[in-house]
Amino acid sequence: MNTDYIHKIVKASGVAAGETVLVHFWGEDTDKGIANEFVASVASMGATPILLQQARTINYAIFQNAKAECFGEGYFERFSQFDAVLDVFTYQPIVLGYKLVPEQMALYRKYISSLFYALMKAKRFTQIRIPTAANAEESSLEPAEYVSRMEAAYDIDYDKLLTECTDAKEKMERYAQYILRTGEGCELHFDLTGRQWHIDAGDGDWPCGEIYIAPVEDKTNGAVFFDKLFIEDVGAFERVTLTVVDGKIVGSDCEAVTGFIQSLSPEKTVVCELGLGMNPNVNDVCGYTVLDEKMAGSFHIAIGTNNMFGGQNEAKMHMDFASGGSFELFPVK
Repeated sequence: MNTDYIHKIVKASGVAAGETVLVHFWGEDTDKGIANEFVASVASMGATPILLQQARTINYAIFQNAKAECFGEGYFERFSQFDAVLDVFTYQPIVLGYKLVPEQMALYRKYISSLFYALMKAKRFTQIRIPTAANAEESSLEPAEYVSRMEAAYDIDYDKLLTECTDAKEKMERYAQYILRTGEGCELHFDLTGRQWHIDAGDGDWPCGEIYIAPVEDKTNGAVFFDKLFIEDVGAFERVTLTVVDGKIVGSDCEAVTGFIQSLSPEKTVVCELGLGMNPNVNDVCGYTVLDEKMAGSFHIAIGTNNMFGGQNEAKMHMDFASGGSFELFPVK
């Protein structure tokens, strides 16, 4: 990754002088130069960098022979004191990629769980996907296209993005009820009473660029149209209308989509998020939610859990549906 991109990311993430920042790097030694650039950039901001590498090869070697007493509470306590964590990954994090006997795999899983429990105590936890062929595997994109789209999404003016997100948030906060108009005659009514808009301009999931909110769970009603609806691990569907009753998606005009919705438990069908994309270098939807939901001029809704950003719905799923088509979102005054 370009060194300039890394410095822009570190700055936009909020790293400040005097902080202690963990660079939590998921990658092999062949890519460690990326981790070193993050460490150097943190130091250039006047903060204290500490590097923890999670290489699959190293973890495999460790947990083939690790004992239960290797990682006690005192070890994890040391990782609960950071001002910020930059979770940088060149491939899918957590996944070990090697087989271990059950008791050793259980130790690895316990290690990862305990570590993240400690790291989430930081004031800021930022996840940063490095544009690599390995990370492209989680998308439906070819590696070259993935890298190109991701690098474009990173190469923006983050000060301008923050200003635009702040302005949009302040505008949306003026009213508690909104109507989303899509397609021909589709209206989706949201009640946002008591809920707070959030900004993702660098201190959350990268690439960044959106504002979002958790609607009141049982107050979303109506229909929403998608020119193209991408559902992860299910498929891409043309010209689909979703129907929402009392906060839950109850069906659609597409048999396959309706079948998917009906396969979910009730808490997973709750409309848990409304978001507006703000990243100027994401120009179209491509089926990769990480990018699609950030597209400037787009909207997205999500189903599933939202208790991590002000909602009350708990579910073992959070799935976004993004649309790059035309829409109107206006307040009910």
